[in-house]
Amino acid sequence: MLYFGNMAAKETTLNELGEMLAHVVERMVSKDDLAEVRAELKSDIAAAKTELKIDIAKLSEQVAGIERDLKTIRRELNDLAEIVENIAGYRKEIDHAFERIAAIEKHLGISKRAAA
Repeated sequence: MLYFGNMAAKETTLNELGEMLAHVVERMVSKDDLAEVRAELKSDIAAAKTELKIDIAKLSEQVAGIERDLKTIRRELNDLAEIVENIAGYRKEIDHAFERIAAIEKHLGISKRAAA
């Protein structure tokens, strides 16, 4: 008879124990099952790494394009600022555009020296 604390449990027969053990063994994971799962995980991780590298490359291209555009705009604004130096209203608009570009560059982590 099996005992749990002070309470007596139902008596378990050898047949019942054998059935319970067979039930557990049927549901046990084998080494082959684990190897298969590991192989699938390695494959999934490799695929995810490849996708991540592709996404990073695409993002890098997009950021590089934005940096080129910002450099062009900055150059054109500098040229325009020189042309309209004496017209106060345009200068104010150009300064405002420079502030907006600086905010974008700051957000993207682009230094002014590299962008100018």
